[in-house]
Amino acid sequence: MPELTQEVLDDLFEVEEETFECPHCGESYSSEYEAEDCCHACVSCGSTYSEEYEAYECCRYQCRECGEWYDYEESATECCGSGDTFYGTIPYLPDDDLYEVKIPEIPGRPARLCSIEQELAAGGTMVARLLYEQGISDYDSRLGYHHGATGRGTAHVEEDGSLPADGGEVVYDRFNLSLDSEARKLGKALTKIRQLRDLPDRPVGTSYSAGTHVHVSARAVDGSTMTPKGVAALYELWSYSEDMLYSLSAAGWQRHRQPVDAYSGYCKPVPKGEATPRNVFSMMRSDRYFGLNFQRLFGAVSRCSCGAATMGDWASCDCGAFDGATVEWRVFNSSTRPATIHGWIVFAQAMTAYAEQHELGTLPQNSYGSQSREEKREVFEHLMKVLPLTDGERKLLGDLADRSPGL
Repeated sequence: MPELTQEVLDDLFEVEEETFECPHCGESYSSEYEAEDCCHACVSCGSTYSEEYEAYECCRYQCRECGEWYDYEESATECCGSGDTFYGTIPYLPDDDLYEVKIPEIPGRPARLCSIEQELAAGGTMVARLLYEQGISDYDSRLGYHHGATGRGTAHVEEDGSLPADGGEVVYDRFNLSLDSEARKLGKALTKIRQLRDLPDRPVGTSYSAGTHVHVSARAVDGSTMTPKGVAALYELWSYSEDMLYSLSAAGWQRHRQPVDAYSGYCKPVPKGEATPRNVFSMMRSDRYFGLNFQRLFGAVSRCSCGAATMGDWASCDCGAFDGATVEWRVFNSSTRPATIHGWIVFAQAMTAYAEQHELGTLPQNSYGSQSREEKREVFEHLMKVLPLTDGERKLLGDLADRSPGL
């Protein structure tokens, strides 16, 4: 009989530790409470969120007057009689000098769909009517917050509780800007909104309470898909250029909206750590308000039912999980200037494409507020050399940098 040492006793009475899985993402925890609190799913569409209230609000609509939530947009609109139709007349806006937001497919940069959220502090109802009259939107009034897709290559305006009551979020839905027709349509919408902003009474306006978000599709039009290594590389590229990016993203403003004001929580600097796929997933899944947001992409990975994403072979996923997977750039200030928005979209598309070629572990981290003007300019110039850009795009971004504080 073996000696009853402590090790033998531990083996005899070993009890397997019970684990609990999150019902939505499958993450394992040692307590049932932690598993239940891991993430929360919208009961309508199944989208998962880190906060329960976000899941509750996902596919619901809020009365603008009293704040009551409803399952149907019509109910929310009728709650306090808060009609949102613009009853005035849209001023004459000439078609001269319509801007074209073209992003051609070039070597190293396949065409990718992108969506843009242009937040306005004033003029939301007028812009909704404008887009409707121009044939760009099917809706002549603001829709409820997170209304959802209204058609690829179209636009609509949504209410947003984080904006002033007269504002709104213009959502440009999945544009392929390598196509002339869609580049012209987006350019026309941006030009017309800018023309409204330039009227003497300034019926459309921006402020530090608003921002511009750019969603870049993880899967390109040709079917090529971001990889786990590419996500880690994009994180490393962002961390290298973060201080410069906050300056570039304030083009046309005196500063970025991040510094200690009421709106800093909507575009946070990313947490810093080693750029490996595992570390990036661990660090970046916790908050959708980082200036670079991977949550929609990570959500696609967790929803994959064919098994490809689980094995890290994202390109082979054919169950549709990646159809709506995007990387969101939340860092940009609000703007109505077409060339500025064009430049921001170009930069996001180019860096996303280049990430698949970037060698991990070759760039230092330059976190927000850590560099001098000269150092930020060096980062900018380096990226202008390595990113897949046309000569015209380099000039566009150079002009944008010259308009940016701290660059």
